[in-house]
Amino acid sequence: MTRQAITKHLHVLAEAGLVRGRTHGREQMWELNPRQLQEARRRLDLIAHQWEGTLARLKLMLEDEGEG
Repeated sequence: MTRQAITKHLHVLAEAGLVRGRTHGREQMWELNPRQLQEARRRLDLIAHQWEGTLARLKLMLEDEGEG
């Protein structure tokens, strides 16, 4: 990965509140924001759970149609 690509990703993560950047002289220092990271994980787990339920219902529906 290029330095430019990494910087772009870090800025996206900063916009989402997952990391914080600060300038120290000519260097840009980055740190994780654990609270926001935990919140993101909680939301992603909720979405994953919803998708699992949706896919399970779809599977059952398709299996019922295959039997009929």
